[in-house]
Amino acid sequence: MRPNYHYAPASNWLSDPNGLVHHKGEWHLFYQYNPHGEDWGHMSWGHAISPDLCQWQERPPALLEDDRFMIFSGSAVCDAQGTAGFGKDALVAVYTGAQLGPDPLQAQCLAWSNDAGRSWEKYAGNPVLDLGMADFRDPNVFWHEPTRRWIMVVVLSNEQRALIYASHDLKQWDEMSVIHTAGAPGEVWECPLLIELPVEGTDETRWLFKVDVLRGAPGSGALYQTGTFDGIRFIPDGPSLEPHWQVADMGSDFYAAIAWHEPRDGQGRPVWIGWMGNHAYQGQLPKQGWRGAMSLPRRLSLRRDAGRNVLRQEAEPAAVRGVTAVSCTDGPVPAAARIDLPASGDFALTLADQDQRLLKVERQGTALVMQRRDPVSPCLDNEQVFTAPPGAALTLWLDHGSAELFAADGLVCATMQHRMAGNELALSLRVKAEA
Repeated sequence: MRPNYHYAPASNWLSDPNGLVHHKGEWHLFYQYNPHGEDWGHMSWGHAISPDLCQWQERPPALLEDDRFMIFSGSAVCDAQGTAGFGKDALVAVYTGAQLGPDPLQAQCLAWSNDAGRSWEKYAGNPVLDLGMADFRDPNVFWHEPTRRWIMVVVLSNEQRALIYASHDLKQWDEMSVIHTAGAPGEVWECPLLIELPVEGTDETRWLFKVDVLRGAPGSGALYQTGTFDGIRFIPDGPSLEPHWQVADMGSDFYAAIAWHEPRDGQGRPVWIGWMGNHAYQGQLPKQGWRGAMSLPRRLSLRRDAGRNVLRQEAEPAAVRGVTAVSCTDGPVPAAARIDLPASGDFALTLADQDQRLLKVERQGTALVMQRRDPVSPCLDNEQVFTAPPGAALTLWLDHGSAELFAADGLVCATMQHRMAGNELALSLRVKAEA
């Protein structure tokens, strides 16, 4: 069944969000897309627009593969001053052109639009940044006002490091610095993000560097550090030899999240969105005409907790407007609903359908367990164990195909897709009596 309040394409494969930009009152969501089927391949940029991050209109694909390159992940900016020479207020996409085959190559390319993203033209001088490498991808570009230039963070995927570049025109790029692995778990870096965030309860800001790790990292593989950025180098908080990596989402299905750098809400918070999927098993799921959905848009800030700056995520209020809130009691519940879980004490919540697929959320002291069982698609069987402070409130955003858990006021998040079917699910709640 299709999601009720999450974005999914009408047909075919969807994965990483790309090119998130707000322009003339519209939120643009581009994403990895296969125009020819439900499997990964023929990578292009799908496109959807929204006035409010709630109601999405799917548009025709924006950037299609050509004879040389597939269109891998990247970003988009509004070039208000026309620095790239494509005209003032042009939208400019910065993406990885991926050449497969016996001589693989990944290089950074441009395309632009002068009609509010309705049509796009690829730059004749592509690629604009080419190191002659097979694993050099996913540019995230933004305007850095203090240095009056464009900044790009892009990864050398198999080397587990990121490079920071700067440019005055989006075409000529100069390398500024390197963000090193520095003890990060897992291997194969993808989809970096460098963004300034407010620190709650203060007038300060801090920079967040996030990268997704394809294999071997905790949770969904989204790791982050906080630190400072001066337009040249990112310096992580904490000891320089062993910077602290934190996990953005402890589920198994929140990947490749990037942000709309602007606009921000009244608290200075930007919004990001991730792909609710996992390359380890996404291609094994049964075909249904479409494959893949986006997470809820989430507002981002930092909160000081136990001496660290911790990422706090909150579901964008406009995106969940009208979602039914249900009581957490035994019985049938809508397959699309908000469920507020007990704020204290141990409990076990189970949601199940008629085919014995189930999703279970359990608290045992400070331990949270999120478990998924699917006898129809056993590749989805999964269990994630993580921690949250005792007495922390928990909210579960349930939709057709997904469950997003926000705990400890958004300091702990966990996302899992599921394949439970039907408009209603059976809810069972077991609460351990207080001693």
